[in-house]
Amino acid sequence: MRLRECLLFSVLYLMSTSAIVAGELQRASFANGVQLVVEEDHSAPVAMVQIWLKVGGRDEQPGKTGLAHVFEHMMFKGSKKLQAGEYSKIISAMGGSDNAFTSTDYTAYFETVPSAEVDRVLQMEAERFANLKLRDKDFQREIKVIMEERRMRTEDDPNARMFEELAAASLRLHPYRNPVIGWMQDLEALTIEDVKAFYKKHYVPANVTVVVVGDVDFKQIKRTVAQTFARMKPRKVEPRFNPVEPEPLGAKRVEVHIPAQLPLVALTLPVPSWVPYKNDKEVAAIALATEILAGGKSALLNQVLVNEKQVAIAAGAGYDPFTMGLDLWYAYGSMGVGQDIEKFEQAFWALMNRMSKVLPDERKLKAAKRRMIANAVFAQDSLYLRAKHIGILETVGIGADEKDRWLDLIREVTPEQVRDAFKTWFVPSRTTTGVLRPKAVES
Repeated sequence: MRLRECLLFSVLYLMSTSAIVAGELQRASFANGVQLVVEEDHSAPVAMVQIWLKVGGRDEQPGKTGLAHVFEHMMFKGSKKLQAGEYSKIISAMGGSDNAFTSTDYTAYFETVPSAEVDRVLQMEAERFANLKLRDKDFQREIKVIMEERRMRTEDDPNARMFEELAAASLRLHPYRNPVIGWMQDLEALTIEDVKAFYKKHYVPANVTVVVVGDVDFKQIKRTVAQTFARMKPRKVEPRFNPVEPEPLGAKRVEVHIPAQLPLVALTLPVPSWVPYKNDKEVAAIALATEILAGGKSALLNQVLVNEKQVAIAAGAGYDPFTMGLDLWYAYGSMGVGQDIEKFEQAFWALMNRMSKVLPDERKLKAAKRRMIANAVFAQDSLYLRAKHIGILETVGIGADEKDRWLDLIREVTPEQVRDAFKTWFVPSRTTTGVLRPKAVES
């Protein structure tokens, strides 16, 4: 290893170790089920407030996909004490910003504000959580906005449409097969009564985790949460739907013929997500294997498939170990003019076969570890990313106290474990392949 690389690795190791000490989490649990996690950081008079809900696309009933995302929109339509849009105006007047997002596993509402305003923000969050006004006129307007959002992001984007079809074909039982934004036919059929039923079932105290990171005092935040979220009446929470996806019985294939400029090939594989102390080494090895394939300038997919074999103009892969039960690992190749889909697939599987039989290059493995550790360390500069990582780990059941041990697991991965990850998981018989074949636009 060159001197510069040695120094960088040492600095990152020390930074990540010191971050573990500085990032001590403080917790509180309340009788109605509300959880509080605080990470104090007094480097600037700013704080990130995030309200996490254990509800996402996975919690929707068949025929009613998209409800979690619809409800995220409805949270900004006013409550007993707040008019529609007033919440965001107040946050803006503080000099702050607010937004929200919905995923398969969770919904989160977040605000960046001066630390002196955190108590007021928590009071407003609790107000709209407990006293939301769900009016049909607001819903009718908002559902049209969401359907247009779906048209723009999915139906008018050939690649997004192909990935949506691919996900639906890849899984038989697991709710990750459905798009978070919902299927269009479901959105068209939703009613305000569906929204109210969803609110009653899922927006309950026991599904709430309050995460605050920044220039705050834990004891004061605890008092504020005790006076707001913790005073809400406790309600029963049903276990979340989390089926065991059957092991694939063989390879599957989906071909999508729609107007597009260039072909695209994508492959998915169901792989395990992280369950601490049960599959630590296995999941860390999958993460490192993915980083070797798709991370940094020396990414193997780009190096072999784009530069050497020239069977694609772009290639990549992705894996999220911080989910519930499994993740749908993916890889893709974007074809250029004159490039052949079948040649890409042949080259891809030749590379996977090679990686399952030989140990990864030591230099590439070390570089992949450095990148993953560096990304985690540099994310500490962002209050948003720090709070988001805490919220995700808490909501999916991993636990935020495990966040620093994940880096230790990455450091400890051996070349043999990476090779075995390729051999065990990245095989054709477990794969669903999606192919986008451009269809000429009819004049």
